[in-house]
Amino acid sequence: MNQKEIQQKVIQQAQDITERFISAAERPENIYTLDAEQAALVVIDMQNFVCAPEDGNAFAGIDKIIENTNALVDLCHDKKIPVIWVRHTISTHDDNTDGGLYPLFHDNAHLRSVENQAESTEIYQGMHLDENKDHIVLKCRYSAFMPDPSQSELEETLQSLGIRQLIICGMATNVCVESTIRDAMQMDYEVILAKDATDTYDPIVKAITLSELQLLFCDVRSTENIINALIAK
Repeated sequence: MNQKEIQQKVIQQAQDITERFISAAERPENIYTLDAEQAALVVIDMQNFVCAPEDGNAFAGIDKIIENTNALVDLCHDKKIPVIWVRHTISTHDDNTDGGLYPLFHDNAHLRSVENQAESTEIYQGMHLDENKDHIVLKCRYSAFMPDPSQSELEETLQSLGIRQLIICGMATNVCVESTIRDAMQMDYEVILAKDATDTYDPIVKAITLSELQLLFCDVRSTENIINALIAK
């Protein structure tokens, strides 16, 4: 069995486990009903350092993630569903940082790319950002609700808009996307993750992350499924 076959087998196993647990719990595959009046699209970290990094080492499937994310953005613009762009940046001055322990896990080149709202932290120009309509919020940790939800720009924006349902996409599946979704569910937000508008560095890691999220934290659907459900409203 070659590496690709092993990869496909593990991914299938993750999907099978998810289906068995959902069936055993006697719950539907999709728990939530999409509600355009209660929903917001939250786009996580679709920034220059993710979509077009200076070293050229972008995620292999980033073009498809951009395409699917923009499809969701376009529909939300048409449906007047709020679009919130989450922008990751750490404020660093001398030896002080608001990133907490984040610097311990990343090299200096990466840290420089996300510091002090540098150009690399701006929303990637290929995204369909509407600066006149959309919201941009900053975060300094993996989760957009941390370290203190009461001080989160995302939470403040959601509260001001009266939002209780989040359609989430962006990067990376097992880091900032997962962290934000876990916190959102604990705060009683209904979360729908667009599985083909998010990605990470390895297909197996992505498959296992999607499995865990679907089992305990959110609906996991395709971009097409989400778009069709919203069009039907």
